[in-house]
Amino acid sequence: MKKITIFAILFFISFLNVSVRAETALAQLPPKDSAAQQPLPTPELVFTGRVPLLPEEAVKKLPLFDYQKSDVISVTRSTPSVHKNYTVETIELLVNDPLRQLGQFTQTYRIYKTRRPGPHPAVLISPPFVPQKLDQWSAMDFVRKGYDAVVITPCESLTDTTRPLDKISNLLIRNTIMIRMAIDLLETFPEVDSSRIYAYGISMGSIRTSLAFGVEPRIKKAMGIVGGGDIPGIITDTRFKLLESVRDTRMRIEGIATLEEFRAYLEKTMIVDPLDFASLRNPEDIFLVIGHGDRFVRDPYQEKLFQAFSRPAEGRYPSVKRSIVGHLPTAAKFDRYIDLFIKFIER
Repeated sequence: MKKITIFAILFFISFLNVSVRAETALAQLPPKDSAAQQPLPTPELVFTGRVPLLPEEAVKKLPLFDYQKSDVISVTRSTPSVHKNYTVETIELLVNDPLRQLGQFTQTYRIYKTRRPGPHPAVLISPPFVPQKLDQWSAMDFVRKGYDAVVITPCESLTDTTRPLDKISNLLIRNTIMIRMAIDLLETFPEVDSSRIYAYGISMGSIRTSLAFGVEPRIKKAMGIVGGGDIPGIITDTRFKLLESVRDTRMRIEGIATLEEFRAYLEKTMIVDPLDFASLRNPEDIFLVIGHGDRFVRDPYQEKLFQAFSRPAEGRYPSVKRSIVGHLPTAAKFDRYIDLFIKFIER
């Protein structure tokens, strides 16, 4: 495990030094005198911007995540790759878009199964902004500890600069539905204990996990590492170059001149957020790792997610581990946090 941690650290260091590549022709447009050159504002106090919904308000939004079992047109399973202590297979669903916007697309799951006697608990792993080896390493760590793990490949790229800003909510809704479909799939496996399904994610994966956890009661417990709530604020204030590039490209295309206008536009058009559904879950069922001095998901938005799941009047709070080393070094310690998560699950 120490070897994996070293690899993770080296990976993140190398990631920091990689220049942002244009993902589409639009991303190759030369920069103009716009928000890309403006200094980013310091995030406001945690209580400004988007606020959590009351339970009755959150329940009214749950139909946004509805889908039909018939939306899955076909299921294709690869031949499992067999290793000493685990197997790995790829399952692809041909899906008719539940939102009736994209037509048909392929949703891919990478499933790691322990070879210990079952039935096994299972963990749903949501990738960060760009899927990395970190997801595979996390899955293998869970497998070594007797859990099955499902890496949920995002069905849409977050770096797609052709996506209008008012469609970001649809991306999050669709991603959550794909997580729910993964649970449907696990419930058909006799080797999986469907009463013990958990969720885990780092960075953007934590945001995905927190949203799905709020919406889907079949996820019994969850861990989010350096994620947050209030998506408009997170994107506005990030110092993550790749996300900045996507944001600034869309600002140029949509004629948004300043970051303040950008934040206001997202606050108006975003119809879902991880904060929205926190009131529907018990705070004791989520474990949050908060990285201080974070430049990617800045501190106020991580604290905001913690507060959304908290019930201070009742003295009830999520489990929390605080890190002082920032975003990437915190994420690189994923193996330590997986150990804590398993203790949290099994206590």
